[in-house]
Amino acid sequence: MDARASFRLPGEKVFGAAGFGGTGKPPQAMFKALRRLHGHNLENQGLNDMTEAFQSFVTRARFFSVGKLRRTWSHSAVEFMKYRRLLPMILADGQAFDGGETDDFDAALAFQANSKDDRKVIVTNVSTRVTAPQLQAFFTQFGKVSHCSLPREDGKKTSIFATMSRSQKTCGVATITFKTAEGAQKAREATSEQLKFYNQEMVVQAYVSRKRGGKGMVMTDDRNIEDDRHSMTSSTQSLSSAHGAELLSPDDLPPAALERVLAFLPIQDTIRLERVSKKWLETSMKSWKHINSVSIYRDADRSFTKSNPLRNSHLKAILSRAGGHLRRLDLNGIVHLLDSKALQIIGEKCPHLVELDLSGVRATADALQELSETLPELKNLSYRDMINANDKALWFLVKGCARSLRVVDLRGCRRMHGRCLRLFQQNLEQLLLDGCSRVDEQALEDLCTGASRVKELRLNECFLLTDENINMMARSLLDLQVLTLCGGRFTKLSQEGLIHIARMENLVELALDYNPLVSDDLLESLSECLPLLQSLSISNAGTDQSITTRGVEAVARMKQLEQVDVSCLAAVKNGTLVQMTERLKNLEVLQLRNCVYLGDEGVVALAACSRLRHLDLSGSMLVTAAAVQTLIKAHPMKEKDTRPTVTIVVGGTAVDANQLRVRGSRVAINFSDFSSITGLAASTSSTGTAAGSGMRRSASLHNSDDEESDDDFESLTAHRSFYMDAVAGEEDSPLDEKEMMEWAEREAKELGLLK
Repeated sequence: MDARASFRLPGEKVFGAAGFGGTGKPPQAMFKALRRLHGHNLENQGLNDMTEAFQSFVTRARFFSVGKLRRTWSHSAVEFMKYRRLLPMILADGQAFDGGETDDFDAALAFQANSKDDRKVIVTNVSTRVTAPQLQAFFTQFGKVSHCSLPREDGKKTSIFATMSRSQKTCGVATITFKTAEGAQKAREATSEQLKFYNQEMVVQAYVSRKRGGKGMVMTDDRNIEDDRHSMTSSTQSLSSAHGAELLSPDDLPPAALERVLAFLPIQDTIRLERVSKKWLETSMKSWKHINSVSIYRDADRSFTKSNPLRNSHLKAILSRAGGHLRRLDLNGIVHLLDSKALQIIGEKCPHLVELDLSGVRATADALQELSETLPELKNLSYRDMINANDKALWFLVKGCARSLRVVDLRGCRRMHGRCLRLFQQNLEQLLLDGCSRVDEQALEDLCTGASRVKELRLNECFLLTDENINMMARSLLDLQVLTLCGGRFTKLSQEGLIHIARMENLVELALDYNPLVSDDLLESLSECLPLLQSLSISNAGTDQSITTRGVEAVARMKQLEQVDVSCLAAVKNGTLVQMTERLKNLEVLQLRNCVYLGDEGVVALAACSRLRHLDLSGSMLVTAAAVQTLIKAHPMKEKDTRPTVTIVVGGTAVDANQLRVRGSRVAINFSDFSSITGLAASTSSTGTAAGSGMRRSASLHNSDDEESDDDFESLTAHRSFYMDAVAGEEDSPLDEKEMMEWAEREAKELGLLK
């Protein structure tokens, strides 16, 4: 039935679209019957077997013209149409209805008064069963009401146009706004009997604006408080009455404030709230302008799972709202079924993207090319762990936006030979190629020629690197500050070629973990030629013959070092560590994992490092609780101390937790064992998507045979257990003295200490 069509009741006049607000007067009998039915429901505190939606319509009938109500397609209007067949049975007479008794809804919305505070009252001790329309209808006995605010406890609303009655409990406190100050005055002067509603005596108090220094309401007197204690109210109502705090409904918030609130909600919640009402729909759409960054994995509240993956339709729904405002989009880490169509959606909806992470999204070369051409402002591009992406796909991905790119992350693209590197130009500052083992010599030469302003270059496991590449980097990349060459199979690189790194004078961070080409000569060259170096990681680097005490002493001469990782180096002993602590005054992070020849004497010397904030002794089996306790005492907690906490990791050592006392100290003891995770670069530039998995893999780069690696680990575990038992004074030693001496000689020969 058309919303503008009229219908006729038996024995009555035409009831048309003009409704109660039209020129013709509606039948009095019908409206009286509705009022009578409503009053009967209120008296019996029930709904007379009619739905709550129908009662909601009845209470709204005084404030809406029926024609307008029907045109809103509200659920209450649908219920009215459903029950209109019952009206002939409940109509009593045919007297004319006085149209003056019905309020003009449009006029009520347009009415503005200068003294709003005088027209407002605070109502407490409201029954949880009362709805806002019912409460508004109740207070019309004192005067015309323009607004009624009755907040809910949880603030949830239905998804059917927000017109169905709510089933959640109210907070028991309401704000009533009358059209005139006289109506508010009558409500404040009403008797207890007049304010009785659902067998509860409501309390009406004057409204005090916050602008006047109040809290929104006036405290009740002792009599009212005592009455409230004996009334059957919820704990929420009692608190509201006692403290006098006005609870604000989201609908009462200014649009700008509501926009900000919606901008902080998860993506799916923001979209769902569009179905509450027209106001919420408009506000929700406007709230997206405050969002310039979207990470689906984080902002979607992890709701996309294997059973409910992210699809193209989901992505389109999100980007249709936020795409025009987005500067950053991250699709990494989410369970999805995205394909080439998703890239088309991104290109159409997000023309102003500056950062884009497409890791995990498989697409054709044509789709990647189309996306690249539609993002001329892109500066940060990530496409990690795409093991099936070949040179053609990566070429088209980079081609359209290569001129503007500053940061490119292609870690884990194993099939890439690097032809796309020639597309990069002078704007490129950071390039991550960890795990791209097929990037060849020609590709790196093209990079040095076209992008000479690169500041960070990570080439871990790029095993086709040559001496000439290092030489060309030293000559061309004059702004290079970060360089990583971790890995153990650089077959085309030599120790002489690696020394060219010493010519990169602006280096600030250098990582050479697991690189067997590191030697004493290289470390001495670095100490002499790199005055700005602040971070050096050489864990598991070189051999026991190529890195000796001379190389570690050269590290100690790099006075600007703040972070050092010399884990698993046999040359790290008490004497070399003492020299390191005496010279490195800026030392903040020190990794000493698996330094089996390091004892208490060297650890105690670290007490002189006043700026130390992280020390890892995992697997250094000769370190005891006495040395660690000395470090604890060297970092006392002072009053109003703003210095950072000093973390000391002692897992896998001979430290007994019962012998440590950290009270009054800035030191935090960590008993975890990270001896299988070595290298500063492992935590920042791992090959895999998760840093943890990359660090675990880096511990076995030397071993191609998994069984051999497991045997070595079991052997190391057995030796460590023996060491720890011996240091701790265990009586039941697994080896006698003769066997221990034989084992020590055998180990010394393997380490090159004995001939």
